[in-house]
Amino acid sequence: MSRRDIIVIGASAGGIEALRVLLSSLPIDLPASVFIVLHSSEDSPGLLPEVLNRSSRLPVLYAVHNMPIFPSRVYVAPSGASHLTVDRGSVRLTPGPRENRHRPSIDALFRSASIAYGPRVVGVVLTGHLDDGSAGLADVKRRGGVAIVQTPEEATASSMPRNAIENTSVDHILPLAEIGPKLAELANQELPERLKLVPNVTGLQETGSAYSCPECGGVLREIREGEMTRFECRVGHVYSPESLDQDQIVAIERALWAAIRSLEEHAEFSARLANRSREANRLRLATRFGERAKANQENAAALRELLEQSAEQLQESAEAETGT
Repeated sequence: MSRRDIIVIGASAGGIEALRVLLSSLPIDLPASVFIVLHSSEDSPGLLPEVLNRSSRLPVLYAVHNMPIFPSRVYVAPSGASHLTVDRGSVRLTPGPRENRHRPSIDALFRSASIAYGPRVVGVVLTGHLDDGSAGLADVKRRGGVAIVQTPEEATASSMPRNAIENTSVDHILPLAEIGPKLAELANQELPERLKLVPNVTGLQETGSAYSCPECGGVLREIREGEMTRFECRVGHVYSPESLDQDQIVAIERALWAAIRSLEEHAEFSARLANRSREANRLRLATRFGERAKANQENAAALRELLEQSAEQLQESAEAETGT
């Protein structure tokens, strides 16, 4: 008897508390396996299972490569150099390029589960920034699975839930307190006969683009699958539109700060040459170096002001999202 017995959950900013609330409402005899990717820094201390076990009646453990999958277990992706993916009957820790600037990646987990288990998968997107999880949740839906999203208004960071809702035909938009009971309900329902076979998904469109990968500099291919778009380079770095936009902003900032440093260094050097020229009574040369120093100082100041204004706008946007 086939059931919705593969549950994949993705979260980012504010995710630890959200996961604690969700797991606390899951029954100890849940007839499903739960897999979690929490986007965090790669050098995080590795205490997530310990923290979540305090709230969960189900045992929470870090996933290990080739570990068999059992029901009534919660498998957490370890931070580091591998993606957590799901195969038929076992867990995989797969080394590979980052997706949406993260490894492990929410989308990689969701995509692998939907390929392996099709309509048996329930995908859950919780609090977080940008649009991480949207493409993966769309994969779950395309293969007959169920899509659940946390109510954006209660999320610590609402971008991930909002983008998932905008980009996917979501089945349930629920507050945290109601997601656990809904998962238990779905896990105890037999799949409709029409969904017992994994749908054959088509409609993948791939074209070149004029954009370069922010991480390695390679050319990005634009891939459209249904309503979703992603960008992927030859190496395998993958970006959603919002994560690519964010990385391009970071790259532009880095280039502008480098330009400011170069302009200020050149202004200082030109000013020194102007002083030496005046001391040598070479006034025309001193004037030329002085004008160059002034122009570089003004250009550096203009760029610095532009960057400070951009930083203020980004801060205001982040505060508006988190409600702080």
